[in-house]
Amino acid sequence: MVLEKKSEITRFQILVETAASQPQIKQSEIAASLGITPQAVSEYIKSLIEDGLITSSGRGRYKVTPLGVEAIISGAKELQDYSKYVLSNVVGQVSVWPAIAASDLKKGSDVRLFMDGGVLYAGTGADGAVGVAVGDAREGEDVGVKDLKGLISLNRESVRILKVPSVEGGGSRSCDIPRLKRELEGLVGAAGIEALAALHKAGVKPDVQFAAVEALAEAAVKGVRGTLVITADMAPQAIQKLEAAGVAYTVADAGLR
Repeated sequence: MVLEKKSEITRFQILVETAASQPQIKQSEIAASLGITPQAVSEYIKSLIEDGLITSSGRGRYKVTPLGVEAIISGAKELQDYSKYVLSNVVGQVSVWPAIAASDLKKGSDVRLFMDGGVLYAGTGADGAVGVAVGDAREGEDVGVKDLKGLISLNRESVRILKVPSVEGGGSRSCDIPRLKRELEGLVGAAGIEALAALHKAGVKPDVQFAAVEALAEAAVKGVRGTLVITADMAPQAIQKLEAAGVAYTVADAGLR
């Protein structure tokens, strides 16, 4: 993931710079634009070549491979999703940001903003963006935060897709209910009548029943893992939506074997 650590961001930038300047690139120019040493650029390029993202024909001639292009697209989508999240939920067009008080807070005190379970919290820890509480708040209350500085750490999660046979294939009657129940984790969404019936048989009420794919995708972007129980013939479209949102996923068949 591009945003996991600074070295991955630099690696992504060098891959993009290579794609923009190929086949002839000057490592000194890349180093100057990124504020690192030419030796560091050389090491990153060696790593990119070893991973099959760049090929070299010598004398400063490099070319991004198809795998490298995929990495650029994937990284760009991740940055785009994060940018959308920051602009719409963090910096927006307002001067005061609402959050849940992680502890008792006093007006005017410095606080740290962080995400937990997909919810924005304000507390007194060492990590997170810095802001100032605009009023007193007890733990668990909403509190306004102004003068926000820095970025809020955001750890993305994935979605587990469990396919339930369509009604033509037996529906919930052809579903391995004990296995389905074991596979559930995190936020549970249901898409399709057969999926809803299977969850009912398992004694599980879904957390999300409407627009489940979109809801679980947004939750994953905010760091909340989820399981999408879905009628099999609806799964391809759901997978396309998750891929478009840059959300990782795994797929399992909950039908009887």
